[in-house]
Amino acid sequence: MKSFIETAASRETSEELMEAIFRVAGRDEGRAVKIWEDGPTDAELTAIIEIVTGNGRTETTDYCWGSAGSGWATLFN
Repeated sequence: MKSFIETAASRETSEELMEAIFRVAGRDEGRAVKIWEDGPTDAELTAIIEIVTGNGRTETTDYCWGSAGSGWATLFN
């Protein structure tokens, strides 16, 4: 069985974003899947953005989240 992060390509999601989701989920595979499928809470979104962008060193649009594409941060916000 593939780990959550290893499903990045099949979910059309950037691996860096998958790693950030997984970290925010407390490294809990089931919780990470729930965040990915249902969208993050405001607190989770803030944490994911901070992790994936390195606290603003890159743009959120550099990463894709499934069908939300590179607009994921504003879509969930």
